[in-house]
Amino acid sequence: MDVNEIDNLHQAKLSTSNKIKKDNGFRRILDQRLSEINAATAQTPTESKADVLERSDKILNLLDDYARGLTDPGKTLKDIEPLVEGIKKEVRLIEAGAVDSLHNDKDLERFIKDLAVIANVAVFKFHRGDYI
Repeated sequence: MDVNEIDNLHQAKLSTSNKIKKDNGFRRILDQRLSEINAATAQTPTESKADVLERSDKILNLLDDYARGLTDPGKTLKDIEPLVEGIKKEVRLIEAGAVDSLHNDKDLERFIKDLAVIANVAVFKFHRGDYI
């Protein structure tokens, strides 16, 4: 193998890598696509008030089922645990979705915050062991 050929190969690679860096075509296309995706997701509504009310109704029903489960002597805490996990999951979802969609409705926002506090206290008491 000729040493000069290796040097020529190295020079050819350097010139093509410099050409790619100067062009920035890929970077420009990537930035354009990312801005299109961000614009599309920004225009998508998170949750409507009807969705928030439906989710809050679901949380209230889960809390009712939870209260009935605690008073039922035939149910163990292990039987009730899926309800508690469901409450926790629904509260996380409603808090995440309601932040963006309810910024103008202070009464509904206050209701969601109160509901989240009540549900989180119930979950906390369950995990703390208040019902053992």
